[in-house]
Amino acid sequence: MTDQTQSNEQVSPERENAAVLLANEFLSRATVGEALGQISLNALVQLAQNQALEQGKQNVEKMSDEDVKDFLSEATKKREELTEETAEAAVKATT
Repeated sequence: MTDQTQSNEQVSPERENAAVLLANEFLSRATVGEALGQISLNALVQLAQNQALEQGKQNVEKMSDEDVKDFLSEATKKREELTEETAEAAVKATT
């Protein structure tokens, strides 16, 4: 193993604490752009999707069975309307 690999495996509590303090310092003064620059777009999208799914699950837990059925029925109707509108727009665009 290299010296760097050995030192990465044996990080002292003092070095770990220093790294946390530096990270906190960066976060306290980082702009949104700098912070977002540290993570990939893919990771951001996945984080947003996970958060939205978790919020959806929490909302559904609060709904009655009847409310869930009504919600799903309304969502299906909206999806069908959008599909029809999209199809109509595609026909108009080609004629």
